[in-house]
Amino acid sequence: MRLSITAAVFLTVAALSASLSSVRADTVTAHARPRPPELTVESGTISGPLKDVLDEAVAKMGVTLAWENVPFPRSVQDLQSGKDVIVPRVRRTADREPYITFLGPIAVQKRKVYFLAPNGKASVSKYEDLAGLTVGIKRGTAYFDRFDADKTLKKVESNDDGSLVNMLSAGRFDVIATVDKPALDATLKALNVTNVAYAPYQQAIDGENYYGMAKNSGLAKRAAELDGILKNMAASGRVAAIYGKYNLNPEQID
Repeated sequence: MRLSITAAVFLTVAALSASLSSVRADTVTAHARPRPPELTVESGTISGPLKDVLDEAVAKMGVTLAWENVPFPRSVQDLQSGKDVIVPRVRRTADREPYITFLGPIAVQKRKVYFLAPNGKASVSKYEDLAGLTVGIKRGTAYFDRFDADKTLKKVESNDDGSLVNMLSAGRFDVIATVDKPALDATLKALNVTNVAYAPYQQAIDGENYYGMAKNSGLAKRAAELDGILKNMAASGRVAAIYGKYNLNPEQID
């Protein structure tokens, strides 16, 4: 009898452990960062169409997401090291191809790279005017090929828009380059910075909107499945419908 009770307890504990393992296996970490209007992080609450699209896609796989607010440079490090994470809004570049599986895209967006400077100093009217200036850039961000490859430009990296704005105000550099004007505008408003202006020069880019997953992660075995679901959602109009709830067009975010 004592043996039977012991065996029953063991089996119960084993079943509970397996159940908990299953729950853990079906929960995946997703990284958020402030990218309004597509992704917002306010008072610990993460929202926006990029979240809703991915939540719906992984639900079709029987997976739920645990969202965390993570600076993009750390997201890149986690992708490089093969962690089981999914990261929205990852630009597809040659240097990232070896370690990131790009899921989607869910849209091809018409975007622009803008350059922000203090009032009276926004005299950049063409690319060549950047020569001799110190340009503030966000660490890990891809802008456009010519700019990214240009070793003659003096670029100063920072982790986030808040740091960039504070450094610009302190005279650490001449202009800020941004591919996310709405996010930078939100930061300027939050910091009550008004003595700045965007330069006449703007660089148009086509931004494919991908989610990123590490190629050498345990999660990678499900990459093709998730990629197919996201592409089907885009082709069927479901992505556009989700963006429409926020009065947004997934192909035109500016």
